[in-house]
Amino acid sequence: MGGARAMSDSIKSCNQFQHWFAQSALPLWGAHGYDHSHGGFYEALDFTGSPVTGQPRRVRVQARQIYTFTQSALRGWGNEHEDLAAKGFEFLLDRACPENGQRGCVHTLLDDGTILDDRRDLYDQAFLLLACAARWKAVKDKRAMAVINATIDFLDAELSSPHGGWLESDKGEIPRRQNPHMHLFEAFITLFEGTRDHRYLNKAHEIYRLFESSFYDATNGVVREFFDAKLAPLQSRDGDLIEPGHMAEWVWLLDRYARCGGHVTEGIMDKLFVGTGSMGVDKQGFLRDSISLQYDNPAQTRRLWPQIEYVKAALVMAQHGRSGAAVKATQMINQIFDTYLNQPVAGLWCDQYQVSGERLAQNVPASILYHLFEAAADASDYVIASE
Repeated sequence: MGGARAMSDSIKSCNQFQHWFAQSALPLWGAHGYDHSHGGFYEALDFTGSPVTGQPRRVRVQARQIYTFTQSALRGWGNEHEDLAAKGFEFLLDRACPENGQRGCVHTLLDDGTILDDRRDLYDQAFLLLACAARWKAVKDKRAMAVINATIDFLDAELSSPHGGWLESDKGEIPRRQNPHMHLFEAFITLFEGTRDHRYLNKAHEIYRLFESSFYDATNGVVREFFDAKLAPLQSRDGDLIEPGHMAEWVWLLDRYARCGGHVTEGIMDKLFVGTGSMGVDKQGFLRDSISLQYDNPAQTRRLWPQIEYVKAALVMAQHGRSGAAVKATQMINQIFDTYLNQPVAGLWCDQYQVSGERLAQNVPASILYHLFEAAADASDYVIASE
């Protein structure tokens, strides 16, 4: 009876979350999140749902919104979102991808679409690939495929490191990070899923090997964040910082990778999931933004996206038969509705709190819509698989 009740509660919470996203968040951001005067998506909305202007527009956010609206339309969550994604993609190619994307995309734009920072940031290129993958899947846009291949060629020619992986940007910053590689992993998996072209799966294989050799700390069961030029963990306080949200995100990605035929070492996903819950969760049941293994300085803040990634990881582990995972997903969804999503304007969220519960967010960042979409899609798939 307890198992049946837990399943019923999980289905109810998943349905609630998917409905909130498709019926509240998507319509709101579709109506107010796009700049019809200059083109492109706004970086943020305020808590009334009005656009925030006068701040740099990150190209990765443009790409995330294109991906989100494209995929939402493919799921049948509003045909009008395909038109918005198509407009956003035209803007991305025109303003953020000089020379037809021969060197990928730039870093930031001004409100009017003028390039502010032309740095080729690795994290940005990952989301450019993800957006292009979505456009190829949706409408077989040949420009998207051209940019995909040009960007990958650029990464290999100019950013490839002899010590593994790719540099942070064409400026070669230190420290190096696992995070851009994690999102490249996501992009290559998505490209393989949409094309079945093993060139992209082979790229994912490369990053998985890097994950096991450099990013994953098997001794502590965590994902390391910051590295030197040779991808050795930094020997400092920064090198000791762990982001529980990224550990949860890796659980979700490793499951997708395995579904594509990739070999995931047995036990890694479970160890990461258990570690996320045991080390990263505060007394209120939320994931902190970061923790430290050796130093007594856990972050006193918690953003929305780690909570969303934990929901995704819990749903994955529930499908793998992990005891209690469905209950954890239900609890987290319920807590998110009670706090982050409990706003006067439906479809908005408070992005960050103090661990004590004090609100910190000054606006509503558009970048989080991508995380919310992925969780809503997973929630919907979980319900369908449970029927």
